[in-house]
Amino acid sequence: MKLKQQNLPLAALSALLWAATNAHAFQMSSLFNGIIIDEIMSSRHLEATEDTDEQVLTHAHIVDSAIITISAWLVFVVTLEVNDFRHRLMATYNDSTSDEKTSRRYTAALLAIQYGMYDAFIDWGLTYTICYAIVGGITWYNADQNLVSVIWGFSLMCSALIVAVTSLKIPAWLGHYRKSQLKTIRDTSGFASNAVRDWTDQDCTISAFRYQVRLGVGKHFTQFVWFLLPFYVALKFWWFLLSIFIGFVGGQLFLYVVFKCRKRFVHNRGSVVMGASFFVAICSSICFMFGVWIVNSAWGISIGTEHIALPIAFLAWLAMCGLFHGLKYCEHRKHSTEEMDDQLFEETAYEKPQDAVAADETAMPSESINSSDRRHVMHKDSTNAAGHGYFYQTAYFDRVQKPNFAAPSGDNNDASELSPRDVYKSIAEAEDAGIKWYNRLWRFLPFVSYWGLLLVGVRDIICCSKKDKDENRQTVSGFQSMSACHKSWFAVAKIIKLAVNAAAIFLAVFAMGASLQATVSKEKAPFVHAQYRTLNIGNVCAYDVKCGNIQTFENKEAADAANYTIAHCGKCSGCSSWQDLSVQWNTRKEAAKLSQGCGLQNMFNRDGMAECMRDRMGWTTDCSYAWVHSVECAKQNCMFIAVTAMITNKLGNFAVGPSLVTPAMCNEAQCEQGNPGEFAKLSGASRRKMNIESDIARPKDQQCHIVRAVPKNDKGFNDWTGFFEPLCPRDLSPP
Repeated sequence: MKLKQQNLPLAALSALLWAATNAHAFQMSSLFNGIIIDEIMSSRHLEATEDTDEQVLTHAHIVDSAIITISAWLVFVVTLEVNDFRHRLMATYNDSTSDEKTSRRYTAALLAIQYGMYDAFIDWGLTYTICYAIVGGITWYNADQNLVSVIWGFSLMCSALIVAVTSLKIPAWLGHYRKSQLKTIRDTSGFASNAVRDWTDQDCTISAFRYQVRLGVGKHFTQFVWFLLPFYVALKFWWFLLSIFIGFVGGQLFLYVVFKCRKRFVHNRGSVVMGASFFVAICSSICFMFGVWIVNSAWGISIGTEHIALPIAFLAWLAMCGLFHGLKYCEHRKHSTEEMDDQLFEETAYEKPQDAVAADETAMPSESINSSDRRHVMHKDSTNAAGHGYFYQTAYFDRVQKPNFAAPSGDNNDASELSPRDVYKSIAEAEDAGIKWYNRLWRFLPFVSYWGLLLVGVRDIICCSKKDKDENRQTVSGFQSMSACHKSWFAVAKIIKLAVNAAAIFLAVFAMGASLQATVSKEKAPFVHAQYRTLNIGNVCAYDVKCGNIQTFENKEAADAANYTIAHCGKCSGCSSWQDLSVQWNTRKEAAKLSQGCGLQNMFNRDGMAECMRDRMGWTTDCSYAWVHSVECAKQNCMFIAVTAMITNKLGNFAVGPSLVTPAMCNEAQCEQGNPGEFAKLSGASRRKMNIESDIARPKDQQCHIVRAVPKNDKGFNDWTGFFEPLCPRDLSPP
């Protein structure tokens, strides 16, 4: 027995670490599932596009690490929020007079906390589902795989941040740290203080109290509504539900082990705290390291020798975690108070031996309102000491037994006693008498919760410098009582939150837009490809002699009959002058990049864009405006694809193919053959029509093969080098 007792700390620490692994290392399942599917653990699995060396990192979006860790985090903070209401309510009840009316109101308030929590779950469950349905539904097909991979890496990094914050909170959750005056990281919303005060002073109804709980719990869910939007991209519905489930179960396991450690360890709690925090920080660093690797792989950025760079990322993140732990320790030493921090559970000095527990239960008085121990109003029927069971100290009130009350005289009830739910119902009905049914229905809709939280947020941001008429009351943020340093941190945190949410919305919107444009491009691509497969039949643009006359013929036979030589397939147009034909050859490896640069620099200046192309590339005026038409068409029809390409560092990817959507492919599908852009008609000549090998790889059957006067290289492309030496005088072409 002695040996067993000596091993208890190690066993409990192992259990805590195991729970931490289940709660927070589940995000690694996304990584390892993706690695198994994409076969990139042994080597980066890169999908090569047809007829090009351009490669794309692929990732099957299975469970999402950010959703898992955020779901687990919400388990903690919702428990803290609910317990904040319960503990404050219990404190006021213990200080109040002992009578049946007080006990009835207390019991009704306990149920109001439970119902308010359920209301918040319904509100935000619907909200998150709707957000997922919009983002996940639109990106169900044709999501940009490079963007999905980048989001995958960011998801791991966000998970690393949440796990790191959890490691900072473990000392407080295990009861080792006391409440700090600085309070740099808030665990509760701040609604409980005013709500319980109003309820105790009988200044609010039971419905209003329930509504405050609803807002308090809901405020934690609002933190991640916009932040999670990008992580729904290409995530199938069943994986979305599985991610939430894994996070919820992992969070509950972690919470339960924290509860057991608080009960078991008192004198050696510091060692348990240090070991658990260090282990969770290690998990966070591993997660961050893999996130860096995935993002850099998707971006195609070389980070040097990976067996050196990745450990550096790991150690840098671990060092940062250690730095913040040091700051948190200094905060605890210099600014802590005797008051307990926001509690996951009530403080328990030790766990009683089982024989003492049994003796206490034998001597326990019957549950009644006049019991000297007010905790019996919420006594859980368990083998633990009264009030110290796990379910008692969390939000699972259905596992808590409450006393029955005698029915008021004159009531025609079949039963002689009222259950707690009957007590709540009787108080709510009395307070809501005269309220129309549709008003009652309206206050249960999620919009009411949205509006309430919006008003609270506006008051905290705009009116935070003004004190309430009641000096004892604060805004929910408690801004009035903050120090100048804390107020600055509050403002910076708000700005950071706003920026992060704006970035998340931006990323989700452009991911959805890119998916829609990709779908349209893929639908139009077959028509465009069919048009280009007919290049070698029909109209041709031919010349009599070099630097001479150029004109359109009905077909190659007509050109041959007129003793003209074919310059390119298709009709002559804006880019069919001798100057432009030579530019097609001289810029064959950089035309797309140069025109892209001019388009970005002169996004809203059409004439400036044309001038840029004339100066940088050498086009004539007519040809420059044909290329401007192509850029403007791409801006209207391929903008989202182009922006996502910029995000994934693939804007210079000019690959085209049936299964890959790039800005070049979108431009080809929507801007060349009249659906809606007409670049092919306006330009006439192009590298494809002159059978020039360019920076955009084209299928062989979509090249012009009837330019006979110019020799071909070993790849079958025409080599115009000798033909354009010397160049024709520019004055033979339009200005």
